[in-house]
Amino acid sequence: MRAETHEHLEGLPDALWQLVADAPFFFHRAFLEVMRDSAVEDARYRYVVLFDDGEPVGFAVLTRIVLRLDLLSGDPWIARLRKVVPFVFDVPIVCCGVPASFGQHHLHLAPGAGPADAVRLVHAEMEAWAGEERTGMLVWKEWSPELGIRDHVRAHGYEAMPTLPDHHLVDLPDTVEEWLGRMRRSYRGKYKQARELMEGEGPVWEAGGWRLEATPFAVGHAEPFHASYLRLMDRVESRLETYPLAFFRELAASALDTRRLHLLNTENGEELTGLLIARADFLSFILVAKDRAEYESPVYPLLLRCIALYAIQGGFRTVRLGQTSSYAKCQAGAVPLRRETYLKMTGRLRHKALRRFGDSLFPEAELPDVHVYKEETVAS
Repeated sequence: MRAETHEHLEGLPDALWQLVADAPFFFHRAFLEVMRDSAVEDARYRYVVLFDDGEPVGFAVLTRIVLRLDLLSGDPWIARLRKVVPFVFDVPIVCCGVPASFGQHHLHLAPGAGPADAVRLVHAEMEAWAGEERTGMLVWKEWSPELGIRDHVRAHGYEAMPTLPDHHLVDLPDTVEEWLGRMRRSYRGKYKQARELMEGEGPVWEAGGWRLEATPFAVGHAEPFHASYLRLMDRVESRLETYPLAFFRELAASALDTRRLHLLNTENGEELTGLLIARADFLSFILVAKDRAEYESPVYPLLLRCIALYAIQGGFRTVRLGQTSSYAKCQAGAVPLRRETYLKMTGRLRHKALRRFGDSLFPEAELPDVHVYKEETVAS
């Protein structure tokens, strides 16, 4: 296996896009163009293609950004230290991944391609770029331990740190009745409002003081969605990346199948808008726009349940619900999936400090203890 690194998407071989044709949307050229052209977090990119016998067998996306190491920490002394020294936890990094937190990793391998060789080659490219940029850290972001690269990455000196779990609705059946029939009565009852609302084919549903509209995400939606998204970001305690208006405009204009679900309480005006990307039988809930800090009515839980029913009606088999709001998503039937990030400081003393304080910077998230399904094997 050998690696070939490109600084521009335009130079990548045509055969690569065939390799990732069945991969999730974030490996596809249209999404990578959105990330590049909208300049999220002022990131710069390199694209690593892995070859075996002259054919592409792997693809990794590398990013050079500035990482806030304290993003996930709830430790009060870390918060106090940032107030005294504002940039103490800001570290330039080279990352296998992009500045989009959809619970995804960014190394794709063909069936049968050796993960040990792939990790070795991608790590070498990351290390070389970090040397050119004099960055302080190497990162592989958002991996499931079950994907089988943990030991290969740790062999190159990385530390495994927990990050926020992802949440999936898995193995969705053909009908809403069959899926809700798997649930315990109390959780099935929580879907009553969503079921009554979504009677009929749509794309507009109205019932019981609620209105739900499903539309393609158009360029005209970008600015109002971004404005509401920024109001939400102003209220959150821990920010990951912040998407500029250009991201939403580029997303709307791209070849991606991006959809908008707008939920309105017609009695008090409370509303939420969810943004979703569809790919084959996989639906990803990527972002939400929320104007208010508090709602009198259960807008967000209802939106999550409407997304689940919308997915089943549309023939999707899996829904990725994202990494935040774990309790609400698990209550809606989602399975929490562990995610890890692998980190290595470029310097022995700094790496020793990472091992020493990593648990404070990257605490293990507590998962809600809910039992939605009659048979727990459904959620295993």
